[in-house]
Formats: sequence, structure tokens, C-alpha cells
Amino acid sequence: MPDASAIQQPDMRRRILDAAAFLLAENGYKATTLRGIADAAGLKAGSIYYHFPSKDHITVEILNEGVAQVSSAVKEAVTDASAEKSSAEILHAAIEAHLTALTEHSSYTRASIRCFSMVSEGIRKETVEVRRAFDAIWLDVLRVVQATGALPADADLKSLHLIILGTLNWTLECHGATEKEKRALVETLSSLVVGPNAAIL
Repeated sequence: MPDASAIQQPDMRRRILDAAAFLLAENGYKATTLRGIADAAGLKAGSIYYHFPSKDHITVEILNEGVAQVSSAVKEAVTDASAEKSSAEILHAAIEAHLTALTEHSSYTRASIRCFSMVSEGIRKETVEVRRAFDAIWLDVLRVVQATGALPADADLKSLHLIILGTLNWTLECHGATEKEKRALVETLSSLVVGPNAAIL
């Protein structure tokens, strides 16, 4: 029988998600099982069904949360910076917020990035809205930068957006990177896009 005391704990749903996010990030989608999630969360496998009907439902929530955590951080940073900062400073704030959120929520962000290509089309469809909203935030940042003349009027913002996100998301595989190294990446990426010697046009 399911562990009744565990079911009643108000934080059990979060414990399940945290355990699943870690396993998805480390092992991938196929190797992550409900029994493994239950063991990692410290409860009996049947208890999971009181919170989630299937592994797919857990996976959808984790993939969406991984994107939403970064999206929220970037949006907040851009909003705070937009009133009095230059376009280059706004871009810098967005890059730094993205990188920081990736690190602070690494199980969810790594799971979201690693498992997206592994899951079924049905799961991916459940993540489309959240991912489109995130893409829209980044494209708005780049449009602001472009409107000030810091980027060429004919710059391909969608491609630039993919370059920036790909570079930042890759840092999740740089285990052991120091804060100094991460900050250097922020500075370098910002300068490559809109610095005096910008290389990405």
C-alpha cells in the first residue's frame, strides 16, 4: 500500500518533482522510472499516483518548469534594467540572468534541455506554449537592441537568439566552472553581440 504519511505531507509533490528532475537530468528520459523516482523521493512507488497519473505528466511539468524558471529570471532582469540602461546593458542583464537561472535550477534546466529531444511528440506538444513564450522574451530583448542601432537592421534575430541560447545552455555541461569563468562568459558573449568589436551581425 502507498505510504499514507508521505501522501499527506504538503511538500511531497515538490519532493517527487525534485527527485524526477535530478534523475531526468542525470539519466535521461528512458532510464528514469517511476520506481526510481519514488526511491529518490523516499516513498513507495504507488504513492506517486496520488500526485501524478504517469511519468509523462511528471516529465511535462519538469520540462515546462525548467524553461519557466529561466524565462522568469530573464524577464525580471530585463524589466528592471529597461528604464535606465542602454541596450547593451539590457542584453548583458538578460544573458547574466539566463546563466544564473540555469545554474540555480540546474536539475530542472538540465532535464528540460537534455530530455526534450528524447520524449514523445505528445509531451513536446505540452511544452510548446511555455517555450514559445520564452523565445518571445528573448526576441523582444534583441528587437530593443536592434532598434537602438546596436545591431544591424537586417540582422537575423531568430538565428542570433539560437546562438545565444545554445551558448548559454551549453554551460550546464561545464561542470566545476567557477563564478569568475561564468562571468567571463557573460562579458564575452555580450561583447561579441553588441560590443565595439562585435562579431555576431
